Amino acid sequence: MTAVLRVPTHRYQDPLSLIWIACAARVGYRVARTTEAYAATDGRRTLLIGEDATLDADDCLAQMILHELCHALVEGEEGERQPDWGLDNVTARHTWREHACLRLQAHLAGRYGLREFLAPTTDFRVRFWNGLPADPFAAPEAAGGRRERSCVAARKAAWRAAQPRWAPHLDAALAATAAIAAAVQAAGGVAWIADGGLPPLWEAAVAPPPPHPAGHAPVAAYHAGHGCADCAWCCRPRGVLRCRHAPSARLPADAPACTRWEPAAALDCRACAACCREAYDSVEIGAREPVLKRHPQLVVVRETHRKMRRDGDRCAALAGGEGVHAPYACVIYEDRPRACRDFTPGGANCLEARRRAGLSL
Repeated sequence: MTAVLRVPTHRYQDPLSLIWIACAARVGYRVARTTEAYAATDGRRTLLIGEDATLDADDCLAQMILHELCHALVEGEEGERQPDWGLDNVTARHTWREHACLRLQAHLAGRYGLREFLAPTTDFRVRFWNGLPADPFAAPEAAGGRRERSCVAARKAAWRAAQPRWAPHLDAALAATAAIAAAVQAAGGVAWIADGGLPPLWEAAVAPPPPHPAGHAPVAAYHAGHGCADCAWCCRPRGVLRCRHAPSARLPADAPACTRWEPAAALDCRACAACCREAYDSVEIGAREPVLKRHPQLVVVRETHRKMRRDGDRCAALAGGEGVHAPYACVIYEDRPRACRDFTPGGANCLEARRRAGLSL
């Protein structure tokens, strides 16, 4: 009998790897495997991920890519242009930035029931991730509460993740991952025992939280006892309960809290000042406003345009806020420009400002 040499015509590849490599490409990154690094970036849009043999048994390329994309979201465009996101991986001075990345990763994956399936690797899983509460953006008041450094950075990153460059591709990859995990579980794949007696990672995927009636976020079981009716972002135009996040949706009185729920007390201007900080970079001043004569040192005049001076990323009239519990204050509050007077706490612009400043989702 004559032997026939079969020549393969196709190569099998892990579907999750393909999904996340494509996701990375759609947001501007190339993925390359290497034996010289565990996970790194060259600052030129290449993610360098270790070969399978270098990864732990519960790692997968999908999780590694998601983690690096979360770093990109936390560090922003400037960090994207630096090797290893500009992080100091030798000392602990940037540990808070790694914590912000992990908070964001838990938030994104958790929306699809993948928080444990796409859990991170390295010692940070033991030292930080495993101790995260159900709300990944929560921090003890003693550490700063909503103004804790890594929480603020993570919420800013979540705002970036909702922008057109990122949102459709991240959502598609996460949805596809959840669908594959559900299919494996339905087929009985979780009964298989991997080498070393470890249960398969697939069993770590769970059903995603139900969507909120407004359709803008998942329901948050960790806000049990609260709902839209006592959320800072609810409004009642003509007596109808609505949400600033999804103003077109008409909500029932017993609508549950979503992941974006905040207590009304959170909207204290003295603890926020988002609109006076990095959220907006220009406050125009009218020709007859008192601030022009009473505080000329705070005004920038260019031809016919007048605006408030900026000191770095904040209005020059803004004082305070040096610590996570230190209140902010406007030193010209009685003479503040009309644009500031017309800014409504709890309104749509207030919500946008808080998102940009990392105080709201």
